[in-house]
Amino acid sequence: MESKYSGYTREQLLERIADLEGQLNKTETDDSELKHKKTKKRDKQRPFDMSKYTKRKIALRVAYIGWNYIGFASQQDPERVPTIEDMLFKALKECRLIEQIDDSVDYTRCGRTDKGVSGLGQVIALWVRSKKLASDPSPGLLPPEEELAYAETINRVLPDDIRVLAWAPVPDDFSARYHCTSRTYKYFFSRGSMDINRMRQACQYFEGEHDFRNFCKMDPSKNIVSYSRLILSMKINPVQHTDTKSVGHGTDFYEVELKGTAFLWHQVRYMMSVLFLVGQGLEPPETIRDLLDIEKVPSKPDFPMASDLPLVLYDCEFKDLEWHYALKDTVYETFPPTMRTYLHFNEAWNMQMIRTLTYQYYLTRIGSFPAVMSDKSIKTIADLMSERKPKRADGTVVVPLGAGKETRMTKYKPVLERPRCDTDETKKEKYQIRKKRKLDTQEEMI
Repeated sequence: MESKYSGYTREQLLERIADLEGQLNKTETDDSELKHKKTKKRDKQRPFDMSKYTKRKIALRVAYIGWNYIGFASQQDPERVPTIEDMLFKALKECRLIEQIDDSVDYTRCGRTDKGVSGLGQVIALWVRSKKLASDPSPGLLPPEEELAYAETINRVLPDDIRVLAWAPVPDDFSARYHCTSRTYKYFFSRGSMDINRMRQACQYFEGEHDFRNFCKMDPSKNIVSYSRLILSMKINPVQHTDTKSVGHGTDFYEVELKGTAFLWHQVRYMMSVLFLVGQGLEPPETIRDLLDIEKVPSKPDFPMASDLPLVLYDCEFKDLEWHYALKDTVYETFPPTMRTYLHFNEAWNMQMIRTLTYQYYLTRIGSFPAVMSDKSIKTIADLMSERKPKRADGTVVVPLGAGKETRMTKYKPVLERPRCDTDETKKEKYQIRKKRKLDTQEEMI
């Protein structure tokens, strides 16, 4: 089949090409101008006017994996010191739910989790924009089913390791900190050579109201008046849905479930540290009773904190809060928004499980490697691990710190015989002296 250009001369073809190139250039120019106009139009859009809307106070239930953050509470330096709150504040602003975090939003949090600690039941509260217009003359607040989809909206802009699970309408005077009736933590650990029954016996000493100054990190600048805290319950149970028997001896996992009304700085991790010593048979359960006796032990002996990785703020309880998990959580939907959140964490779980399985195969393979004994007999590494004791024949002691970490001591010294830090009163006195010295120096410089 002949082309329509078959009869064209060379000059006619060149002229036609030049004409087509001109049309193409004109189209590209028109497209560029159109894009520029659209961009210019967007740039000229008026800023979002928050005053057109009413506000309401809400609580948000937040879940987060804390491994990549320097704690929950903002340190006012998100680039250098990223925290969970920084990500939440950024998302709330981006969604035009707040303008700034200041006194006007009356922001409160249920608790401050440390660096690396995760949360499933963290709760925050603040004033946010409502869907109801300021010009709407109707009284009262919008019912939840007519309100903004707070959880879904915020989740669209949050990082993958943070999600809002639900929201609840709250009274104007609601405080996520002071209206919380209890907080529950979970701490996961592999059994190793620890005696779970001894640990359970020790947990009973923690229950009730005690002075926990020997199980926390003191900050004299906070001027804490009372270190008394109420532990409602402390239990140790096997972790459900895990079967690691084939991996090796002591690889079965347990969880400590700790419920209390409030906690001090690093309190749970210090409690776990001593609990591990009891489980190893290095301390009697009564050591915990003695450490809670402030007249007998007025200041904290020198012992380390347990790892942050296995600790999760599992739940925070409140009275009379009605949580809403989706905008239409009373209406049938083929794909509810909460399923999207489930699938999001399901993907992360699958990735972590694949990593776990990979490491498990490494352990089982290396566990089969031979090791020569002093009598020239052969044992496997798995055999040696099953025979491993907290105290070795040469006197070396192995002390677990959680998350598979451990420290070794050439000679173990009981906790109550170790050097002790300053008492609370001495720490506060020293802090005031340092503070006065700093002020005096600043005045001299002026």
